[in-house]
Amino acid sequence: MTLHSPRKSVSSMPPSRPRVPVPRPNFNKPRPTTVASAGVRPLPARVNGSALQKQSQWLARAADAERTGDGVEAELCRQYAEHWFRVSRGED
Repeated sequence: MTLHSPRKSVSSMPPSRPRVPVPRPNFNKPRPTTVASAGVRPLPARVNGSALQKQSQWLARAADAERTGDGVEAELCRQYAEHWFRVSRGED
């Protein structure tokens, strides 16, 4: 003798709840522009030219940021300059 519970038929089961659609992010849609709040930095402007030209332009931006007293911005610009230096040497 096997101990199986009797199966319920599909019609005797309670009705299921309707599914609520979940909003999905749209990665193709550009993000709305908002006023930058404290701690949120705008994206740096594009720099055009060869890798060495980009490196020198980022170093100039770093110097400008250093003069205005923004050490964090200066370091960010120096990191971009280092990236383009490595690109020019084929390391990146």
